[in-house]
Amino acid sequence: MSQSALPASLKMLPQYFIEVGGRHDNLMGARNDGDAMTLFLNKSGARSEETLRRYEREITRLTAFLYIELGVGYKDVRLKHLQSYLHFVQNLPNHWLSKGILPGQPDRVMFRSAISPGKSTDQIIDVISSFFSFLDKNRYILGNPASSLVRSGEKIARGNSIIRYFYENEWLFLRECLDNLPCDTKKERLEANRTRYIFSLSYGLALRESELTGHSCSDIHPDNDNGYYLNVLGKGRKRRKIPINANIQEKIIQYRQTLGYSGLYGDNFPLAPKVRKVGNTIDTLSSRGLRYWWKSFMTYCQEKAEPAMRDRLQCLPFHAVRHTALTHLAQKMDIEDLAIFAGHDSINTTSQYYHAEAARLKMMAADHHI
Repeated sequence: MSQSALPASLKMLPQYFIEVGGRHDNLMGARNDGDAMTLFLNKSGARSEETLRRYEREITRLTAFLYIELGVGYKDVRLKHLQSYLHFVQNLPNHWLSKGILPGQPDRVMFRSAISPGKSTDQIIDVISSFFSFLDKNRYILGNPASSLVRSGEKIARGNSIIRYFYENEWLFLRECLDNLPCDTKKERLEANRTRYIFSLSYGLALRESELTGHSCSDIHPDNDNGYYLNVLGKGRKRRKIPINANIQEKIIQYRQTLGYSGLYGDNFPLAPKVRKVGNTIDTLSSRGLRYWWKSFMTYCQEKAEPAMRDRLQCLPFHAVRHTALTHLAQKMDIEDLAIFAGHDSINTTSQYYHAEAARLKMMAADHHI
């Protein structure tokens, strides 16, 4: 692979990243760890720029730890090394928070702070698992140490077995907050309308963050039954058609009208719009912008919430809206239908959203005995 083919952020990789090689008969033609990393990131970058940035950051951090702290390359990584890394990122030595850790990149800061257990550690394990699965599949290494990481209990320890969604009282409270957003000034009215619009689409269509920020009304199309659907390019670059019911259609039309647009589709009006126009165009929020919007709304809700609910609201990310939507739909849809709606490859993933049925099953089985 030529130097020009490297992602821009990798063109300054120090020499020690490329000194150690894996198996010479690997399927991807990688000569060393640097090639292997680049090929994985090029593959990951095909999904989205946000995915590339996240994967590049996590894999570069892991690789620096392996070489600097442990003195091992990818082919020598074992479960104990990955477990050590998870402990390391949650208990960082002070010098890893400063510039100069990475030779050849004296101004780069590898970590801004230690990584918290929970969602942040979840994301690291997901990236590590994807990376070593890629290396194993392409025969660059023998065996996948990350699979042992999950089997050893790390997946349960990080809380990945728990779907974080809004409990019923929290969901009712959020809807009440939506209905009572401040509207005294023109700026407040515009923001209130935008917040309700984004919330309606993200919940009504159970969209992922990247799906909401990556699509516009140009992706809405009429179906063959007098209805409409959103053509979504989802996780893993898989397409699915999400039906848009009459209520959601009306919300889109009404919001577009407040900004001088007519109809439902046919232009690049974003599903997650920014506040200000650039010329005559309304740009879409970035993933970072969407998270900033979410933090602002949740701060507003926390200020009005009871102390017992406030702590829960503080830790729930935007993705909890999708989890909540799928949990609610699980009470109406068969698991196969919900898997299609959600864009899941495996029904095992979809089955997690049927946790809400536990109380109903408990009641139905209360008198079941000999």
